[in-house]
Amino acid sequence: MIDQSLPEFDDVQNALDRLHAITDAAEAHGTLCGLLLGHKDLSQWLNLTLDNEPDKGDLLARENLQLLELLFEQTKVQLNADDMSLELLLPDDSHEFAIRLIGLASWCRGFLYGLAANGEKILKALSEQGLECMNDLLEISQLGHDEEETNETEVVYSEVIEHVRLSVIYMNDEINPLLSSSKLH
Repeated sequence: MIDQSLPEFDDVQNALDRLHAITDAAEAHGTLCGLLLGHKDLSQWLNLTLDNEPDKGDLLARENLQLLELLFEQTKVQLNADDMSLELLLPDDSHEFAIRLIGLASWCRGFLYGLAANGEKILKALSEQGLECMNDLLEISQLGHDEEETNETEVVYSEVIEHVRLSVIYMNDEINPLLSSSKLH
C-alpha cells in the first residue's frame, strides 16, 4: 500500500516560510481542505497561500513547491478515502500547548476561508447538520491560547480535533455525494 500520510507540519511550515507564504502551515492546510470540497486545483490553492509565484528557475523554490504538491495530493486522497483517514496538519506534541491551540484555530479559519472561496453555491448543499458542523468550526476558529496544559485539556483538545476532522468529512460527503457513494458499497 502506498504511504498516504501527510508531510510533517514543520517541513510544510519551513517550505511555506521559504516561499514567502501569507499564512502558516495549519491555516494553509485548512484552506486546502475547504477548497478541495469544491474540487479546486493546486494552482488555486497556491494563489491563496503564496504572496506571489516563485521563480521557476529557483531549485530550492521548486523543491518547496514539490512538498506543497505532495501535501495537496495526499490531502485529496485522504479526504475522499473510504477509511476516513483524513489527517489535519497541525503542530505536534513537541510544540507548546498554546501553539497547538492557535494551530487548531488557524486550521479552522483556513478551512472556512477555503470553503467560502468556492462560492455560495457550495453552502447550499449543506443540510442543517452540515451547517451546524460549519458553525462548530467557526467557534473553534476563535479559540484563544490561554488554556493551561493539563491532562484534561489534552483530552478535550484531542476530542475537538476529532470533531473537526469528522465534521470536514461529513461536509465533504454532503457537498460531494457521488464521491462518497462508494463508501456505501
